[in-house]
Amino acid sequence: MGLDDISLMDLRDLDPPAALGPNLIMLFATARSERHLHISSGRFVRWLRRNCKVDARADGLIGPGELKTKLRRLRKKAKLMGTNTMIPPGGDNGISTGWVCVNFSTSDSVPDETASFDASGRFSGFGAARTGTTVVVQCMTEPRRNELNLETLWQGVLKRNLEQTLKIKGQTVQDQTELEALVSSKIQLPNNPSAVQWQYLQQASQQQRFFSTSARRLESQDYEAATSEKKPSESCNLSKTPADSELKTLQRLVTDLHISGTSLGQKVVERLISAVFQVTHSEDDARTRLELVDQLLQAAEEQGISVRSKEMLVMLIECIATSAAYGPELERAQRNLEFLLLNLQAPLEHSQTLRLMRAYAERQAWDRFWDAFRAPARFRIARPPELYELAYRVMASTQDTKMCIDALRWVYPEMLKEEPPVYPAGSVYHALKACILVADPAAEEMLHNPPSLDSLDLIGQRRLQHREFVRVLREVEQAHRHLLGSQAREERAQAVQRFTNSTP
Repeated sequence: MGLDDISLMDLRDLDPPAALGPNLIMLFATARSERHLHISSGRFVRWLRRNCKVDARADGLIGPGELKTKLRRLRKKAKLMGTNTMIPPGGDNGISTGWVCVNFSTSDSVPDETASFDASGRFSGFGAARTGTTVVVQCMTEPRRNELNLETLWQGVLKRNLEQTLKIKGQTVQDQTELEALVSSKIQLPNNPSAVQWQYLQQASQQQRFFSTSARRLESQDYEAATSEKKPSESCNLSKTPADSELKTLQRLVTDLHISGTSLGQKVVERLISAVFQVTHSEDDARTRLELVDQLLQAAEEQGISVRSKEMLVMLIECIATSAAYGPELERAQRNLEFLLLNLQAPLEHSQTLRLMRAYAERQAWDRFWDAFRAPARFRIARPPELYELAYRVMASTQDTKMCIDALRWVYPEMLKEEPPVYPAGSVYHALKACILVADPAAEEMLHNPPSLDSLDLIGQRRLQHREFVRVLREVEQAHRHLLGSQAREERAQAVQRFTNSTP
């Protein structure tokens, strides 16, 4: 048949026997392809019938005539539906099975059923004596064999049956290793060197490796000691060279920390990274900054600090976006960090969202700014008033009429729908009003000192009545006055209550 990876399983001790037949011996084999599977199975069945005179069957076998019939039916169906008749449609249409079960029995005679009696001589039922051996060959393609994993299934069936049989006979299983050895004696698995090698590689990849910098530190300390003994004056002058930039000073500091193995806390790492990105900018130093930050993150990870946490990623994005050396390289690093932050699939804290929005606003990256503003809604988290205040204030600071109009048309309605609601009070009110006045500078004048209706024609009156941001400002002013009145009434009630309680 030309099949590979043949495994043998002796299931003759199954009691009661399997549905496939008594005295079962099962083989598992892998075919090279779907065509090889059906051709080899068909030839094997015909060879058994011709030479061994046994009634062999092949379940799942598609013969040449049956395949032609099914393809003809598919082409006819495709023609009726108006699809391409030369390409078989996707899915399982009965053409590919990936699994053929060849089974036969060495006993062709059908024994007569007779009465059965137990050991005490009492009648126990009817049955036929089990004679012959049932052989089943499970032929599968490699993907199908890996998917079904029938060896593990039948191995579990055999183990449970043997354990149950031993209990019925009164033999207790003292050690599971004995049972495993008994099961292993009835199974013969294929010897596949490539599979064994792959298993070893998987086990090796799961080993934990711990990093140590002690050798590097000792070597560096010896080198520094030798250098200081030879040229102490030069080393002192080197640290005081006026031509050294702030970035080189930070490089020496990070190298010293990395060599000495000084314990670094997360706050120290964050301050150092912020200093690396905020130092004075010179040409072509973006790569140097990234390499320096990479060294810091490596040292922090060696000391057990999580460098892929939300706080660390937000801090890195914030520092890069506000860096003086911002350019294509830093922007590419920023995109990578944003991708890692997005893959965490976890909501940010409101303080972290505010930091990102401020950083993006400083860089004028408005797409990222609004994406950070929308982030809480993706996790069904209500936005606090601070987010709305920052959004309105940043838009007002741009003095861009179009941006303020676009922002107000969708941010203001969302603010009214928040749960819990966000009211135009305090800093939110002042920022919102400033944004409205940038979108329509004449809105406040039109609201408080509208022109006389007699001086306007019908179209002018309707324009004044439906002027968008005059209407929005009117709603905001009314809500603000209502909130102030409510607060005043509450304060008055509290004052009266305190006065009443203090009166004897």
